[in-house]
Amino acid sequence: MSAPKNTANHFDALDGWRGLCACLVALFHFHGNSPVYSWDLIRNSYLFVDFFFVLSGFVIAWNYGTRLGTWTDVRQFLVLRVGRLYPLHAFMLALFVAWEGAKLVIGRISPPGPQAFVGENQPETILSNVFLVQSLHVNDALSWNAPSWSISTELWAYVIFALVSVTLGLRHWMLALVALAAPLFLLSVTSTGMDVTYDWGLVRCVFGFALGVACARLYRLRGERPEGPGTAATLLECVALAAVVWFVAWAGKSNWSLLAPFVFAAAVLVFADERGWWSRQLQRPLFKWLGMLSYSIYLTHYLVVVLLPVFFKRALHLDLWTPVTLASGETVELFGRSAVEGTALFGVVLALTIAFSAFTHRWIETPGRDWSRALARRLARRTAAAGAPAPTGVSAP
Repeated sequence: MSAPKNTANHFDALDGWRGLCACLVALFHFHGNSPVYSWDLIRNSYLFVDFFFVLSGFVIAWNYGTRLGTWTDVRQFLVLRVGRLYPLHAFMLALFVAWEGAKLVIGRISPPGPQAFVGENQPETILSNVFLVQSLHVNDALSWNAPSWSISTELWAYVIFALVSVTLGLRHWMLALVALAAPLFLLSVTSTGMDVTYDWGLVRCVFGFALGVACARLYRLRGERPEGPGTAATLLECVALAAVVWFVAWAGKSNWSLLAPFVFAAAVLVFADERGWWSRQLQRPLFKWLGMLSYSIYLTHYLVVVLLPVFFKRALHLDLWTPVTLASGETVELFGRSAVEGTALFGVVLALTIAFSAFTHRWIETPGRDWSRALARRLARRTAAAGAPAPTGVSAP
């Protein structure tokens, strides 16, 4: 059977998706006094984390599906994965801990200062974050850099994927079992649909990851599409994009949100071909750049969201929190004294996050990734010198 159109190890259109989803998650966490806050798409953008899980499973299976045959391969794979995830996580956790320490200093210099090491930033939860187990039901709530719960689940999903691949072989029936059992399990333990994090986040992640692996296998089986203007591909992309936007806006935290990984899996399969008009837009430099920064955007935005109100209050002496009654009748505290100001602040949050992400990608992510690759190569040379075959996964991203 002929190969799919995209036979490379990189999918630029899907990277563009990743960048957009990271930005939407950042907007989701900012409570600005703006019509943007009330948009259902933004209010429910927590679901785009599941897009990351599906895409992660797809990319990992595409690159490593047949390359984890020995324990040496597993070691190399995990070295590369830890090097990809951990440096930025550790850096951001250190910044959050430093901020709590700064609160203590501020309180002593200019009392009464803000309370330190309370709420989600309690000392007893630091170790669970250091060891990336904060999503394994060891805490009672999200802690520190809250979005990092999903990084914890991804790391353990990688471990599960590698161990199952090398011991049992990842069978089709296993993927089908996860796709059926995971939503049923979540349905039985939560009333908030897919909105599980510190408690059942690993189940949520493995659900999406398994569907992503299945997508990679399906994609390999698809035949070559005829070259041409891509009208049919564009129509498919329009349908997939509309389905994603509509579903996220509609599903919210209802039980229907448990179907989100299936919706995202379909979108991944459609956009992996990179044939339609929307794919071409997602391959433009801006979206490729956002895709490159997506991990940093995801892990840095929460600190921006936390510190921006503090900056306005402490440095500019402006308390911009405003009680607002929503259309639902609920009264909430939103940041910004007017809709215009609140909307502008959404832009400020996104701009600051992207700027900070450019820094962390250059100085934290890239050196960490390079270090892990160098370590993987050294381990491969030692393995070869000892007489064993070199692992097959050393050069993967």
